[in-house]
Amino acid sequence: MLSKLFVASAFLLGLTAQVSAHALITPALGVTGAGARSDVQRPSTSTPCGTVNIAQTINTSQAAQLSAQGTVAATITNFNAWVLRGCFRCALSLSLVFYSSGVDGSRDITNVQVDPTGTGKSFVAATMVVNGIQNPTDVTSQPLTVQLPANTQCIGGTGKNTCLLSFTTAGGFGNCIAVQQGAAAATASVAGNATAAAGNATAAAGNTTVAAGNATSAAANATAAAGKHRGGKKGKAAAAKGAAASAAAKRDTRAYGTRAARALRRAMEEIQEWL
Repeated sequence: MLSKLFVASAFLLGLTAQVSAHALITPALGVTGAGARSDVQRPSTSTPCGTVNIAQTINTSQAAQLSAQGTVAATITNFNAWVLRGCFRCALSLSLVFYSSGVDGSRDITNVQVDPTGTGKSFVAATMVVNGIQNPTDVTSQPLTVQLPANTQCIGGTGKNTCLLSFTTAGGFGNCIAVQQGAAAATASVAGNATAAAGNATAAAGNTTVAAGNATSAAANATAAAGKHRGGKKGKAAAAKGAAASAAAKRDTRAYGTRAARALRRAMEEIQEWL
């Protein structure tokens, strides 16, 4: 009877060793200080921050800072590792060996998402740059680095400058953290958008210039052809000037509205006088 009781106690100890596995990412949303095992959540598609009330905690939680390069630094701490918990022998020489799962206590982030609105309803994928160990053999902390999508602008919280990051480990644990976007990061994001817009405008202007130059060249060719068709000294002179204007337009489409255009205009005026 005593041996059976001992075996049952050992079995319960083994179960306890297995379910105590967790990992927490700090600064955790809704958590003060370094946090504890009880603060760990199980993020899911429907609850990316677990059971934490986002609206009540986003403005009061310590926040990580978004760099001008769009990266966020955080820390992950696991509360168990892949280690031998114990070996229990009973009167029947039955050996029971218990391990805690390294994956359950994993510091490896397999899913990271960002919600720029800070509401918990608009998460999109982010990228892990520096990740943790999948099967740790120790209980400790590791630095993490996350890269947010280009031109992300945090607009959540009372300051309208807070994002949410949701982390899930290989063991299915994790939590959310608040991320604040400072003036430098916001400026970099806005500048990136402005640069892209300016580049598009420049490309459009270049296309317009080329099209205008091509139109000038075509008109000049038409003028030269008209002069040749009418014949005579004035016609030949107009044709020559039209050909010269066409050549000038072809050499530099940027001359549209300036030198080539003026030469074309003079040639057309002479043809009109001759006609």
